[in-house]
Amino acid sequence: MPPQNPNFPGELGSIPYSQIIGGPLNAAVEANAQASETAAKFIQDVGFQKDNSMSSGEKPVYVEFHYKKQVMDESSGQTTEKEFSLQVPFLLLVNVPYFEVSNVTIDFHVRLNSVEKYATSSKFNVESEVKGKQGWFTGNVKWRVSASYQRQKSQSQKIERTYDQNVHVVAEGVGPPKGVDTLFKVLEETITETPANGGGGGGGGGP
Repeated sequence: MPPQNPNFPGELGSIPYSQIIGGPLNAAVEANAQASETAAKFIQDVGFQKDNSMSSGEKPVYVEFHYKKQVMDESSGQTTEKEFSLQVPFLLLVNVPYFEVSNVTIDFHVRLNSVEKYATSSKFNVESEVKGKQGWFTGNVKWRVSASYQRQKSQSQKIERTYDQNVHVVAEGVGPPKGVDTLFKVLEETITETPANGGGGGGGGGP
């Protein structure tokens, strides 16, 4: 019986491409979602603290700096050194970790090999039997021989499949969303500079 052509198209059609390709892509989407949640939690935990006096129950965390600088008196024109304090929202002093998966490359290779196996076996059997009667002057001999020969052939075919998959993922830092930019702009307006002795003043709204 002639060998059958291997059904390579059928073998390729049985490969679950949706899972092979969709798996890494779904993982990238989940990774981006987790990265966004981590950044939001960082802002919440690092940039704000509880305050029951606020309607939201929280207020921004501020860092206070003290420094001295020369200040000119407008009436006398004299310059004196005074100490000031500056309150800056802590979120404006740290980098919020924003990352995202920017590129996913999937290399999937399939190797199909058709293997045919042939086997042949032969069996040859001979049986003989001799019967005789012998006298002084006469003799009678019978000889019987039987032989058998068997030859068997078998053939099998199988397709070997080899899969090789490589996934390359590129993640990079990105800028904050527009909502976070707006939050930073509002926080910038709350930067406050005040004289350490309480006199005079400058810059921005208080926290």
